[in-house]
Amino acid sequence: MLDSSTFLLETARALVLNPKDPPTWSILAGHSRTVSDSIKSLITAIRDKAPGQRECDYSIDSINKCIRDIEQASLAAVGQSLPCREDISMEALQEQLTSSVQEIGHLIDPVATAARGEAAQLGHKVTQLASYFEPLIVASVGLASKLQDHQQQMTILDQTKTLSESALQMLYAAKEGGGNPKACHTHDAISEAAQLMKEAVDDIMVTLNEAASEVGMVGGMVEAIAESMGRLDEGTPPEAEGSFVDYQTTMVKFSKAIAITAQEMMTKSVTCPEELGGLASQVTVDYGQLALQSRLAAATAEIEEVSLGPEERLCHSPV
Repeated sequence: MLDSSTFLLETARALVLNPKDPPTWSILAGHSRTVSDSIKSLITAIRDKAPGQRECDYSIDSINKCIRDIEQASLAAVGQSLPCREDISMEALQEQLTSSVQEIGHLIDPVATAARGEAAQLGHKVTQLASYFEPLIVASVGLASKLQDHQQQMTILDQTKTLSESALQMLYAAKEGGGNPKACHTHDAISEAAQLMKEAVDDIMVTLNEAASEVGMVGGMVEAIAESMGRLDEGTPPEAEGSFVDYQTTMVKFSKAIAITAQEMMTKSVTCPEELGGLASQVTVDYGQLALQSRLAAATAEIEEVSLGPEERLCHSPV
């Protein structure tokens, strides 16, 4: 650049002596372009060697790869060919995904602050942020693979992709800002990217919290039904106050109620899925009552069977 600048000045001096010499003007233009390109290259080199720039580039490449991975998973989900992970439970995947999203959320403001005016911290913060996206993608794809509902699959994958894309925008803005407090023209872009990331984190956390609530509710229902089933085998039945016919009638009533609710659940799963929780809860309650009435009926049947004589037993026996 120094040589080109020297030649540029010498050519300019020659033009002062002979301003109407066309070849000299052409030479001046050539030296001018060389100097301009050299200055641009110097600025780029200075920027690239600035603190945090290399880490920003590595982090951008890493998140771009994560976005490609989530896009591939989304295509597989659309084609109903996303393989289900069998080596881990849905609850564990939810915990991993929630943890990754929360850690990413905690780093948004530190990255934005470093990008606006803490160049020494920028490299560390962006590297830390990018490190959570690979486990984020793995957990998201794994969780989606275990979901039976196609819409829920796509929601998780789409929200994960949105979070990754907003993080990519943040990294580009952070790289441009470079931790330079005087680069005020980049600060609005950094703030905008940070806000988009926060919104993406909030969206996916809402989805995960709803899913966790549903899993917890279903888990409690399953435990309640299992407990009712276990009580059927208990040796000491509850004290019976009615007759066998009374309990038999009640058993039939609850059995029919369960059958009706189960049929309604099949319909609501298509037309109104938000009502499934209440219906499932009703099935759980009805099954608990059915199990209780069964024990009472069994106890009453044994008592009545013992109290009957041989002739009466024969009369009560089915032909």
